[in-house]
Amino acid sequence: MGNTSPKPSNLSQSSVDGVYIQRGEDLCQNLNSSLSGRSFASVSSHQSTYSVSRPWSRVSRRRWKESTLTLPYESSKTAWPVSQTESFFLPEFPLLTNNKENKFENLGEINKGAFGKVYKVKDEKGDVYALKVLSKSKIIKENAVRQVKDEVQIQRVCGHHPYIVDCPFHWQSKKRLYIVSEYVAGGELYNLLKTYAVLPVALVKIYIAQLALALDFLHNAGIIYRDLKPENILLDANGNVQLIDFGLSKWLSYGKTTRTICGTLLYMAPEILAHLEYGHSVDWWSLGVIACLMLTGKYPSTEADSADEPETRRVRLPQHELEVPARDLLLRLLQFEPTKRLRSLRTLQTIAFYKDFNFENVKTKKMKPLDLLPERPQEEIMEFEDFDGNYDTVL
Repeated sequence: MGNTSPKPSNLSQSSVDGVYIQRGEDLCQNLNSSLSGRSFASVSSHQSTYSVSRPWSRVSRRRWKESTLTLPYESSKTAWPVSQTESFFLPEFPLLTNNKENKFENLGEINKGAFGKVYKVKDEKGDVYALKVLSKSKIIKENAVRQVKDEVQIQRVCGHHPYIVDCPFHWQSKKRLYIVSEYVAGGELYNLLKTYAVLPVALVKIYIAQLALALDFLHNAGIIYRDLKPENILLDANGNVQLIDFGLSKWLSYGKTTRTICGTLLYMAPEILAHLEYGHSVDWWSLGVIACLMLTGKYPSTEADSADEPETRRVRLPQHELEVPARDLLLRLLQFEPTKRLRSLRTLQTIAFYKDFNFENVKTKKMKPLDLLPERPQEEIMEFEDFDGNYDTVL
């Protein structure tokens, strides 16, 4: 009578051990089969003590954020509860689960890139920003994780400079990266060059000085830019330049060299095209190309006789009436030999082109470049060569 269900038979110690051994072998086989494509660190990672009392799905992300996720060397010690696509971008891109992107009002698309799009957005306070939304899958597929992490880190560290766009916010979700930058309303320098065939010399002096200040700041901070071109130079409401897009920038101590072939072909220095080691002087060559565009409306010619020695090669400037100081500036910046090239702000301040020029007014933004533009643009619209030569991979 009573409970008639059969009582479980008593298991001997050996049979219990046999069950544990068998289950352990099965568990090892499952781990080996499911994690064969992961690194050894993910297989041997230490399980959190929270899993003993409750399932992984109920582990608080807030408690993990206070410990593992904020430490750069601790974030790879466990595979739970952070997925692999999230851990790739830690700690530069923090995890946010409160849908912060929904707090911005989309005001329209600004631009489109290889990994995503850029939108004009407005926050709850009414401040306007540029929001870059990048696809994680595309970044991982192109092996550009380090590139994106360096981009946001460099822009965050250097964004306080008056001629570099700041990056106040950045985070990640499960599938996307979000980078919020200051919104610059004046458009690109490229559009200004298409509207005006040639810019006034006084305006060129200001723009070259502003860009030189930004490059000098980056180089002293141990950063090489490598993609200086009019499309990456924005203009604010007063016409001052703002440097953006640090996707090809790299941490490189001053005096060191690298060999990565990247940039835009029309603005790449000869040593990059020759597959030679190069340093920060390549940014000054790109500045020379931009200066040539602003002064003449055309690109310089770098074609040279194959019999010429590298030390004796000279750039061919466009057929345009240039004063001696302006021509001297271009020849100093567009020097084939990197060691002889103008590659410092101090040297730039001493040449004839900047005689009696006040660099302090440029540093403090006391000048308004747009006031130097003529009232009406010239009828002739500048025709840039139809060329899309972006290289951002190692060859």
